[in-house]
This record gives sequence, structure tokens and C-alpha cells, in this order.
Amino acid sequence: MNKELRTEWQLTYDLGDPWSSCMSWLFPVCDYLTYETDQDVPDSWQFKPSMFGANTDDYNFQTLKELNLPSKDILHFGSLLIRFDKLLKRKNLDY
Repeated sequence: MNKELRTEWQLTYDLGDPWSSCMSWLFPVCDYLTYETDQDVPDSWQFKPSMFGANTDDYNFQTLKELNLPSKDILHFGSLLIRFDKLLKRKNLDY
């Protein structure tokens, strides 16, 4: 995982609400991939873009833009978030 992106994840991670932390990054990752790169969001992620476009005011979306990472790094981060989401759901830590 990209070092800068890992640092941002750690800075924004909420130990008391891991699922919210996951979702607060997953949606901006999908928006960024959809609207800022030529990379498609994998169908298995079940993401449907908003008809209003990306939430460009979101802190995590802005962070992704500022980091200006290769789309493969962001796709890898998104894949980790999807795995984390599935783990949290199995443990009933989602809502």
C-alpha cells in the first residue's frame, strides 16, 4: 500500500467506528476512480456513481486529488477497503 495513503488512512481512522472509517474512504475512492481517472471501478464493488457527480468537497476525495497517486495505487487501496468492509460485516460491525 502506498505510504502516503496509509498515513492518511491512519490519521482519519476512528477506532470506535471502523465501518464508518472504511465507508468514509471507500466512496471517495470510487468517486475519484470514476471521475478523475480512466480506471473503472470493479463491478464486484457494486458502486453506482451519483447522478450529481463526485462529492468534491469531501476531505478524503480532496486528499486523493492532492496526493495525485497512480490509479493502480488507489485501486489497490479500494480493494483493501472492500476486504475490510466484508470482514466488518461478518463481525456485525456495520450498520
